[in-house]
Amino acid sequence: MKHKKYYPYICSSILLACLLWSPTVLADEDSSGTTALPTSQEIEPPQQITDLSHQVTSQNDVAVTTTEKEGDSDLESQVTLTGENLLKNPQFDQTSPASTTSTDKDKGWSKEAAEGWQVYKDSKQIVGSPQIDASEQQLTMTNEAGKKLRGCVHQTVAINPEKQYLVSFDIETKDKTGQAFVRVIEEIKENNTLKEQRLWLSPMVTGTMKKHQEKLYVPKLKVNQIKLELFYETGQGQVIFDNISLREAGDKPSGAIKEVTHSLEERIALSLSKKHLLAIPDYIYQVAAGANQIVRIDNGTVEPLQEGHTLLEVFTKEGQKTADLPLEVTGKDDSEMTALISQWRQMILGADSYSVSNPAMQALNQKLDDSVTKNLNSLVNNQKEAYLWEDLKDFGKSSHMTATYRRLEEMAKQVNSPASKYYQDTALIRLIKDKLAWLHLNYYNPQKDIEGNANWWDYEIGTPRAIVNTLTLLYPYFTQDEIKAQTKSISHFVPDPKQFRSTLVNPFKAIGGNLVDMGRVKIIEALLTQDNVKLKESIEALDTLFEFQRDGSKGEGFYKDGSYIDHTNVAYTGAYGNVLIDGLSQLIPLIQASPMALNAQKLEVIEHWIEKSFFPLLIHGELMDMSRGRSISRENASSRMAALEALRGILRLSQVLPEANKNRIQGQLKSILAFHDKERMLSSLSSYYDINLFEQVLANEVIKLMPMSTNLSVFQNMDKLAYYHADKDFGFALSMHSNRTLNFEAMNNENTRGWYTGDGMFYLYNHDLTHYSDKYWPTVNPLKMPGTTEAEGKREDVTDDYLKKLSIDYKEKAKEEAGMSTLPSSFVGAIKGDDKTALAAMDFQNWDRTVSAKKAWGIFDDRIVFLEAGIQSTKDQAVSTTIDQRKDNPENPYRLLVNGQEVSLTNDTLEKDHVTSVLLLSQDGKNNIGYLFDKPTTLVFSRQEQSGRWSDINKGSTNKELVTQTFITISQRHQQANDTYAYTLLPNVSQEDFDKARTEASIEVLRNDSDLQILHDHKQDLWTVVNYHDGPQRINDQLTLEKAGLYLYQKVGNVFKLLSKDLLPSD
Repeated sequence: MKHKKYYPYICSSILLACLLWSPTVLADEDSSGTTALPTSQEIEPPQQITDLSHQVTSQNDVAVTTTEKEGDSDLESQVTLTGENLLKNPQFDQTSPASTTSTDKDKGWSKEAAEGWQVYKDSKQIVGSPQIDASEQQLTMTNEAGKKLRGCVHQTVAINPEKQYLVSFDIETKDKTGQAFVRVIEEIKENNTLKEQRLWLSPMVTGTMKKHQEKLYVPKLKVNQIKLELFYETGQGQVIFDNISLREAGDKPSGAIKEVTHSLEERIALSLSKKHLLAIPDYIYQVAAGANQIVRIDNGTVEPLQEGHTLLEVFTKEGQKTADLPLEVTGKDDSEMTALISQWRQMILGADSYSVSNPAMQALNQKLDDSVTKNLNSLVNNQKEAYLWEDLKDFGKSSHMTATYRRLEEMAKQVNSPASKYYQDTALIRLIKDKLAWLHLNYYNPQKDIEGNANWWDYEIGTPRAIVNTLTLLYPYFTQDEIKAQTKSISHFVPDPKQFRSTLVNPFKAIGGNLVDMGRVKIIEALLTQDNVKLKESIEALDTLFEFQRDGSKGEGFYKDGSYIDHTNVAYTGAYGNVLIDGLSQLIPLIQASPMALNAQKLEVIEHWIEKSFFPLLIHGELMDMSRGRSISRENASSRMAALEALRGILRLSQVLPEANKNRIQGQLKSILAFHDKERMLSSLSSYYDINLFEQVLANEVIKLMPMSTNLSVFQNMDKLAYYHADKDFGFALSMHSNRTLNFEAMNNENTRGWYTGDGMFYLYNHDLTHYSDKYWPTVNPLKMPGTTEAEGKREDVTDDYLKKLSIDYKEKAKEEAGMSTLPSSFVGAIKGDDKTALAAMDFQNWDRTVSAKKAWGIFDDRIVFLEAGIQSTKDQAVSTTIDQRKDNPENPYRLLVNGQEVSLTNDTLEKDHVTSVLLLSQDGKNNIGYLFDKPTTLVFSRQEQSGRWSDINKGSTNKELVTQTFITISQRHQQANDTYAYTLLPNVSQEDFDKARTEASIEVLRNDSDLQILHDHKQDLWTVVNYHDGPQRINDQLTLEKAGLYLYQKVGNVFKLLSKDLLPSD
């Protein structure tokens, strides 16, 4: 790397102010275009928030090779440098042999130690023998392939916190995984205790690159010294730093809020596809006498009529002429790009689909109008305030920023809606543009960093999506320069369509639903800026979505068996999978209309998702909760609403499929929609486009209802099973976890009591369509989930505060200590014979490893057998199995029959011995649930009112209302070592059929212990075997098994025919 000597460039203080204090939405505008440039004024800002969590570990990333022109930044030529380089030995030309030094300052160097610099190595993140060397008058940090290094070279520097500084450096990387960058640490300590800390980061470099980097560093804390670090984040490869500079660049900005003002245009240039809002609305603009009438001026807006040149005269409202404005109308923008922008506008709103006779559309329009009116009335018009709405005043919480942008997006929607009272409202358009400019000036621009309490999601998904949608909705009213200025901010925070957190440490690959959200930002950004290269890159970034994860790979995404994994190891079809197809369903029609349309193979993958991942989880109009992760704790995201969300995406996606496939999928979709009230269903939709689509499919007589047939889905890669029995019309779901998958996820203060939802919990979907969707989760006893065996006792709510208390290393240790864990055993799985026969097993240990058991389930047509053996506890604690905890519907209450005799339940618990059968008999007989026990069993029964709040399970909920529902709970206590149970569940069984089943033993439990669990269905001569150990295991006179695993046989004549097997590791 060559050495460069950088000298200050002198420039005017005005230029400095423009760069640092006024990053307006028109900052990049060509002087040849419209020149109504906002200027800035200042007031004091809200207090900044600092970040105390700086010791983070990066995952190794795949190295990316990129070559960029060195010295592509030009800040140094635009600021006035008022001081010398504050760093000692910035070019590493003062060195001494590392072997001759022994002081702490010189430890860690390999060959030559640089004077004034010290080495830090993170011993927990080092594998191999990394080299840190100052030979050849440059700093080289190297670690060989397959090894790992995390460390830095640093020095402490005295600064003036009232000044700002230019940080510049040369950097060259080769095959670097992880990132390399410069970091500045500000710290305030009291009595050697850290009270406050702030981290400043330079631009990141990774892969193979050679760059000159520059960035302004503005101190936040009142500190007189900082630590500057040349940082090598966890990974491998080579990094070379040189020519490091930290120079004072004048007084730091006051941090004052900047105001948007307008000045009279000097000239106007616009295309035929654009309109121009005149800068001074109080002035009178008119085409000069005798000039070409190529534009129409109405209500402060210039609308082009044809290409050409003309002259506008400008008068004050008193009639005094102030200026002549040259005006040019050019041809239309790129027609293909413009057409795609129009299509996106239709997709996110669908004003073209609006029907004045449609009640749902009328209601949606009124709802949006009311919301806009409310927000306009509460808008803070004083630009000197640091916010736009009182309820969104804390921009230290980045969610307030996103919510602010979304309110402007909603206003832009109504400007586009012909039925709205705000349709084409020039004053509102002007307001939206001004507020976007104000937000850009003060909060979301390339000079800002993601720091403090800010969430990367808001900067990289939430806010950018609102911006591109607003620009799309008001596309004719924004010049291309205004669009480029707004999208430049997006490019700053989201430079790579395949990666999130690119400006921060620990970036991660965009996958699944997040990747689709990235697409909804980057693809639309490329359209708006008419950038074909970016458009191609952004569409191609989605390619990984269409690649199935390899079975057993523990990868995130879709699997061929229908599983969907997100958040590393969580079953998330009904949440992040929903996000994926919802977002993709908006993008796919757009992509199909572009030159980069998806091929037939990718469309087949989409069909596979719909039919193998989603349809099996949709039962009676609900999306099974076992696939929805922490979403179950959201009041406004019930299983029925989640189903509509999934169906919305499926319906959109079906539009691009071949006609026959489209009709088949829409027929199945139509059958699921039949379980929803049409008015309520349509009212849940947020665009006229979607309302129109749903109306069309419901009214289309060509699309025939295709009710769900009996089907059984084994989601091996996410440890779930879903079964629908068409004749008896019930659904059964089984939620397990293993070493592949997490037992439950709690984060962001959501799902704080989901402790046992992955421990073999079962779900039964009968004709009580509100069982799970109507306040189930805040009122169910989370310590006694149906089908689970657990230690009795209290658990701590898994809130963010609780996680932080458990461990400083928040992500790696605290989750496990709080009970979010995978199993040590991989002996978890399921197999199926046909769509009415299956076997599942789980070598279970509870969250703190004090309870263990061998769990198994057999599905035989309309009967489901539950087995458990080897139930043990390593400590003195009460352990019990919850046979069921069923919500009692007051409109169709249950009667309880035990051994054929009705039993009255009060709020007190009732213990019954020698129980062989239990029947929950519903008033109308349609929701009956029967339980047959293999041997007389002692059970505990209760019918109790249970109360809770949504805010108990979701701390972000504002609903503190106490809700109460009645539950019937049936439990078995385990008071001896190696206890067992065996019982059969009979859903939707008539009382007559149940009484018959009590007297016949159609399914026999042959073995139920820690070695073998064997069931024999005499009706079909089916045999299911769970074998927990390798080595010879005699099943009967004809069968001996050698390997651990699950086996399903059918005896045909005298031959045992193997229908299915899954070999699992022996314990």
